[in-house]
Amino acid sequence: MKSVCRLHNTGEIGLTKCMAKPRSFLAASVRFEGVFDVVLLLGLSGAWLGLLGRFHWALDLLSHFRWQYLCLCLGLVAWALFRRRQVLLVVAMSTLLLNGWLIGSLALQTSQYRVPQGDRLRVVSLNVLTSNSNKEDVLEYLRQKKPDVIFLMEVDAGWTQALQALRSDYPHGLVRDQTDNFGVALLSRVPLRDVQLFITHGSDMPSIHASLNYEGRDLIILGTHPLPPMNGGMARSRDAQLRGVADWVRQSPVPVLVMGDLNATPWSHGMRVLRAGNSLAYRCPDPAWQPTWNPNTPFAVPIDHALCTPPLIIASRKIGPDVGSDHRPQELEITWE
Repeated sequence: MKSVCRLHNTGEIGLTKCMAKPRSFLAASVRFEGVFDVVLLLGLSGAWLGLLGRFHWALDLLSHFRWQYLCLCLGLVAWALFRRRQVLLVVAMSTLLLNGWLIGSLALQTSQYRVPQGDRLRVVSLNVLTSNSNKEDVLEYLRQKKPDVIFLMEVDAGWTQALQALRSDYPHGLVRDQTDNFGVALLSRVPLRDVQLFITHGSDMPSIHASLNYEGRDLIILGTHPLPPMNGGMARSRDAQLRGVADWVRQSPVPVLVMGDLNATPWSHGMRVLRAGNSLAYRCPDPAWQPTWNPNTPFAVPIDHALCTPPLIIASRKIGPDVGSDHRPQELEITWE
């Protein structure tokens, strides 16, 4: 509180009375809004720091939430215009354009592909979630979709037993169950050749690849599920696994379809590692930015993917329904360019 003293003359005696002056509410409000603006600016900084993910795993985590940044920016632009916050407006608009471009560029990449007519190989990729108690829902979903090939992740002994109900329809494939949420299974109606597990240098998580002949031509299906990059060691393991897959694809003499829960978004360092030095791409007219993990929450991100090398084309990629997992299925239709 500030004090203001005034001199009052009362005859021969001068008396000084000090009165307290209350603090201006407007000043307090301005200070509060200033702090609020700083908090908002710090929040927007994550969108830019995420571009530096190759330098540190924690920065790479910030790269995943492009949809969330986009929605936040829309609200902040309106707030900045209403409150006439010029600095906040400039930063919010710049960040809005950044995230709009990163998301929109995926649509530009996929719009160039024209889907040919003809038969298609139908594939489903799904992280079933080890703790998912709705196993019958998953089995019923697969029976209804009747894909030609199924790739499943987080397969433990319980899931291996449940999958026996599909073996009559899917006699070909390989199941590797584990207790650490990283078991994998590849099941197929069509005959497979050379079905193998492989583990890349720097990671202990198994992947599966298999050759098959479709429409008289050979292709390889490769399913993988690296660790989530929740600390430095796990991030290095993820990148090592994706780098190993990238090297394997580069050396393959036939086209390859890579799919799975990659624990990487299209904008992350991990995805750049996977696509480095090979021709893997989102060769599909459907966008790759649709969230597949926790899609009904504020943390929804697209971390389940399907990419392929020419002349393969992913003619269709749809996100399937809730079957009790924290992931949604990928429903793919594969054909030749």
